[in-house]
Amino acid sequence: MPEPFPEQCPACASKGWVLCNTGNDKSPRYEIQRCDACEAFDGDQAALTVVVNAAQAQPQLLGFVQNVSLLTHEGEEGLDGNPFETTSEDYIATLNQLILEARKLLGTAEKCGDCGETVPYLIGCPDGIEICRQCFDAGQH
Repeated sequence: MPEPFPEQCPACASKGWVLCNTGNDKSPRYEIQRCDACEAFDGDQAALTVVVNAAQAQPQLLGFVQNVSLLTHEGEEGLDGNPFETTSEDYIATLNQLILEARKLLGTAEKCGDCGETVPYLIGCPDGIEICRQCFDAGQH
């Protein structure tokens, strides 16, 4: 067994596992493997079990990650066989939705003081109330 690291394993940040691309650039294949530097787990299967159990303990987070993984990456082959391209407005809308979902999961999303909608951020008004962009643009407060 290797000597323990004084503070944190530099290879895995003391998680005990690493995500490895066992494929190639054209056809990547990612696997969870135990960290060979700190050997926190007996093998790859033990490391994978820890990651799976952690994911299953957080179903909302797992759902969020699954939704993100279903997005088509720029340049990835689209349904028509051509490289996927989208307008910047579509990317911005998708990113804004992901930010809102992430903030809801983390409990940092805000609630509009006017309409009660859960939003990623609020705008402070001179009268002290904090409202969402939609209410602000509609001339509320």
